[in-house]
Amino acid sequence: MQNPTSPAVKLQIAGSSFNLVFDFEAIADAEEITGRALLTGLRRRDIEAPAINLVRAMLFACIHKAHSLAEFADVKKLVTRANITEVWGKVLEAWTEGLAEPTEDAPADPPESQG
Repeated sequence: MQNPTSPAVKLQIAGSSFNLVFDFEAIADAEEITGRALLTGLRRRDIEAPAINLVRAMLFACIHKAHSLAEFADVKKLVTRANITEVWGKVLEAWTEGLAEPTEDAPADPPESQG
């Protein structure tokens, strides 16, 4: 689902830099945390006035792709009243990038090994 021709969205927060990437697995991670179906999209209310838990869950999901050692407990502490608008903007940017259709000549993500 993630467009391989698009770079990850960069987020600078709490003195660290994170690459935000939404793909099919990231959506599944966010759905598991929130208990909501997100594959079909976000509601207008979610975009305009998101619940804190939605912001935290989606931030974790799109950070986790590039930063696999990140833990939800640590990521959710990154979202504060002072930065929630900035964080949500970057998460939505990553969401939009992830929904973009790759061009036909773009290489597909290789399947992950089963172990």
